[in-house]
Amino acid sequence: MLHELIQSSDASHRRQLAELLNEAPFKAIDQTDRKEMQHRIYDQLRALNRWAGSGSELVKDRKRLFSALEFAATVSPALFHIAQAHYGVCLVTIQKLGIPSSQLDKIIQDLDNLSSVAVILITELGVGCSHLAVATRADYEPESDEFVLSTPDKAACKIMANVSLQGVAKTAVVFAQLWSGGENHGLFPFVVQIRDEQQIRAGVHIKPLPGASVLAMDYGLVSFGEVRIPRANWLADSATIQDEGRFADSLANVERRLVRSLGAVANASTATAVGAAAAARACIWTALRYAGQRKTMGPLGAGRPILDFRNQQNLLFGALAEAYVISNLARQLVDGPVAATMTSSIATAPWAAINRFGALTKAITVTGAGEVIRNCRRVSGAHGCLGANRFGEYEDLVVAYASAGGDNQLILIEIGRELASKVPPKTEDIQSPQIREDVQSLRQLAAFEERRQFDRATAGLSASDLSSPNLFSVWNSRLPAVIDLAKTHGCRVSLERFLDSGRFAGADREVVEALATIYAVNNFGAGLTYEVRDQALAHSFDVVMKHLDRTLDAFDLSPELVLAPMAQDDYVAAYVQDDLPVKERVEISIA
Repeated sequence: MLHELIQSSDASHRRQLAELLNEAPFKAIDQTDRKEMQHRIYDQLRALNRWAGSGSELVKDRKRLFSALEFAATVSPALFHIAQAHYGVCLVTIQKLGIPSSQLDKIIQDLDNLSSVAVILITELGVGCSHLAVATRADYEPESDEFVLSTPDKAACKIMANVSLQGVAKTAVVFAQLWSGGENHGLFPFVVQIRDEQQIRAGVHIKPLPGASVLAMDYGLVSFGEVRIPRANWLADSATIQDEGRFADSLANVERRLVRSLGAVANASTATAVGAAAAARACIWTALRYAGQRKTMGPLGAGRPILDFRNQQNLLFGALAEAYVISNLARQLVDGPVAATMTSSIATAPWAAINRFGALTKAITVTGAGEVIRNCRRVSGAHGCLGANRFGEYEDLVVAYASAGGDNQLILIEIGRELASKVPPKTEDIQSPQIREDVQSLRQLAAFEERRQFDRATAGLSASDLSSPNLFSVWNSRLPAVIDLAKTHGCRVSLERFLDSGRFAGADREVVEALATIYAVNNFGAGLTYEVRDQALAHSFDVVMKHLDRTLDAFDLSPELVLAPMAQDDYVAAYVQDDLPVKERVEISIA
């Protein structure tokens, strides 16, 4: 069954989550009041938490956690944003790195019952790659056995934290440099209450960021004026400080400590991949349902649905293939074991050192989802510009997560440098690009393009260059090529995993091979002749068109889940009626 390529979640989870659509926070309302909308998102989080039982219960079950985040990304991208930070990042970090104590138990309890919402504070205002050079300080004071959290200058303000909305308590996992005995011992997370429902904590300064922002949350700048933190709120992991201030850590150096401190948030890569893939599926499902209904009166084909036209198929079926491949990659990240990490030193991004496959998957799925959404908006004309059709919300998600959870460009640079530093496969093992009847030719096409990008990125690169400590002089001129190499490598891995995902027969096999062909031609077909490209795509488009219903059914979506006029069974009626056709009680059948 095609849904096996995509779905890692339990069908019972999806049915239970669908019931949340009957609750008030998920009903469609006017979106003109910004603060009202923000409060509504936190109400959605509370409804999701009631379904979960508690945050701790949810994070214990990996598939249940990512089922919840997939649902959130589909029905409310802003909910996904706050839920993945609360559950998958902050709560997990506290549980993994915190030293058990009654005080920490109370913090976890408050997060479990949503007495407070958790946020992560790591990125700083003044410099790029601030995660590698965090300036915020946590100075240990032996006399009180406390830490004093401070922001040393304006450039060290934490940015993009959703902490500005009055009436919602916030608890932050703040990343700061730990100082003790006059020495810097590296980056550690600390749990800090930012505000309760009535007021901001003394010593914490929040400046709301004005204007509309992606995902429309309550973002602000945060700084600290000697905020005292008890020892129990230090997420120390294996590190210790004796009463007189002597520091010890089983990890050998600050670089390893940085990777370990950030490593507990590896869930962020998986969550982002799951969310981006869900957004891509919702968009292409919406666009294809609309394209199958909407007829054109243009003289080229008057009276035909726009999906009959090859230019529309080129964009939409290309987006469909992309959505399938990245969804399969995200599913494997949820289902599979943690992959081996990189062994090269950290130059730009610790995310690849934490989990190479996770970081690569995050970058490839977010990039691919962005292409899917842009193509869906492009073919939808004026309808694609309307907020009611939600393309903008989904695009907000992928725009935000191109940087959040590990910057895509930095991830690709780090992985691309690693690839460019390795010995390439023998040239004779890679055949010239061609398309045959068997899928092996698609693998060869991908391998050929990756080798082409490798040769481009490594032209003139010597062994002495690889050992040079001056990374900027060696790599700066190569960065565009290095990024393309890593992206091509990621797309090749994605294609191969898609083809290896299962044994399909009959119509399902036809669909899989057609989607794989479209993906391969679009991503690796630069060396093919136009005739070969056009023939391969035309045949694959015909196959997808023939089996389009079964191809879309695998997404397990419905007009109630994707609440947009274009996604309804009759999009004209959905626009004209006073309200979207949502039943008083939603009944959704999910296989």
